[in-house]
Amino acid sequence: MAVIGKSILRAFALASAASASALAHADAGDDEHVNVQLVAEHMSLAPGQSFEIGLLLRHEPHWHTYWINPGDSGLPTSVTWALPPGYRTQDIAWPLPKRFDVGGLYNFGYDGEVLLPISLEVPADAPPGSSTHLAVEAKWLVCREACIPGKAPLVLDLPVTASPPEPDKRWTMQFAHARLAGPQATAWKAEAKLESERIEVALRGPGLPDGNGIDAFVEQRQLVDNKPPAIRRDGDALIVDFGKSDYFGTSPATFDLVVTQPSPAGIRGWRVPVPFAAATVAR
Repeated sequence: MAVIGKSILRAFALASAASASALAHADAGDDEHVNVQLVAEHMSLAPGQSFEIGLLLRHEPHWHTYWINPGDSGLPTSVTWALPPGYRTQDIAWPLPKRFDVGGLYNFGYDGEVLLPISLEVPADAPPGSSTHLAVEAKWLVCREACIPGKAPLVLDLPVTASPPEPDKRWTMQFAHARLAGPQATAWKAEAKLESERIEVALRGPGLPDGNGIDAFVEQRQLVDNKPPAIRRDGDALIVDFGKSDYFGTSPATFDLVVTQPSPAGIRGWRVPVPFAAATVAR
């Protein structure tokens, strides 16, 4: 990918030339290099319960979309809901990201097929026998060397029933994989300190990853740079050493670190809140 300014300018030029009707379909289609659907884990809903829905993205080979922190360039996928009264959705539960090296720029996101899960809360007074109309405008940026913005209004109609909802077998594997692809909570102790142009994170606790292929990402932007961190063991600690972002200002009280490692079953990962040793102002 070229610098973000060039990519975005090219993206908007391509977008303005695309037909508006192509963006209005629930499935984005091959012209947009990613197919997007709104899917549900169950075939119906029940009053007073939470259910998993989500955006299912199927990318063309070599194309990717973005994590909550997109890295050097890009924009995360976003959703804007229109829900019936009393219904609520949680934020996207972001799966573990991949790191894409595009000409020396590092982007974080997803390729292949990925489900972005979202928890839906059904109100206790939702009447059995009614139908729930879920509508969302999804927006994304799909990139290879150039970037193309996309958007689509997506809808899903699900009945409300008094009986236990049945799983929708079309999407059972995708939701199961999304749970495995999410970062695990840990009991690790963590602390970060600023050392000149580096931000060093020390992790301690049971079950720290060891061996090859460990990577780490920070959810918040403008804190660390986006190059792969240097990772090493130091006694009982795992040290994750990032370069400081050029836009670093005052260190936050805490930030969120995601650590990943390949495994025979796929990528596994952990999410840990990291406090700074002391608030620090960049010089």
